[in-house]
Amino acid sequence: MTPSEPPGERRPEDDTALLTAALDHSWTWYDEHMKRVFQLVNFYLVATALLVTAYANSINGKHYGFAVALAIAGLAITAIASASALNQATAGGKAQDALRDMEDRIAGRLDTDSIRIVKHQGGIRHTPAAAGIMVGLAAALFVSALIYAALQ
Repeated sequence: MTPSEPPGERRPEDDTALLTAALDHSWTWYDEHMKRVFQLVNFYLVATALLVTAYANSINGKHYGFAVALAIAGLAITAIASASALNQATAGGKAQDALRDMEDRIAGRLDTDSIRIVKHQGGIRHTPAAAGIMVGLAAALFVSALIYAALQ
């Protein structure tokens, strides 16, 4: 739309440019938030590996007070990392509807259904049940470690 055209009227080439911009925006939004989720998961795995190693060395060295502190730190890191990852995944998932709409428009123009990736994938949002199970298992690990160290 140029400044001289009335609102609501667009030339066909402007529609393509607008569609491209909308698709780029939606994909960038999704991609950036999902990259953050993976970065958080990687951070969490490395931090957990360090904590578990330090915990095992503390137990072997009979430093039970330090092992308790490490287990508490593990619980704190689990809570913080899971809350942050859930927040980022939820924010990234908000792009799903926009991506589906853009794919529908492109598929309609090209007369092909194979471009509808979001529709065929069944959703790109995180699965809360799977995330809950993983966080629950990680928390159970650190609670078990805490109880063991505290009872020694």
